[in-house]
Amino acid sequence: MEKLSVHQDARQFSTVPSSVGLLHFAAGTVLPETQHSQNEISFIHSGVLKAVSGGQEYLLRAGDVTLIPAGERHSAEVLEDVSLSYVLLEPQ
Repeated sequence: MEKLSVHQDARQFSTVPSSVGLLHFAAGTVLPETQHSQNEISFIHSGVLKAVSGGQEYLLRAGDVTLIPAGERHSAEVLEDVSLSYVLLEPQ
């Protein structure tokens, strides 16, 4: 894929270094604490999980969108089968 730039009224669109994926986790799965150098945006499509990020606990369900800043430690426990999409964005 090539970089796309569109100029209109001083607006510019361009690609951002990123990774995109779709994940499925069965109920009972424990995702151990981790951190990474990218900002992470996740879109919960189905299921329920209990997540800990930045020292706070969250109950996430279908329809929720999360942002985990680069370097923030996070973990999760899947309470009901989960399907989610994520985008990892390289800091600019």
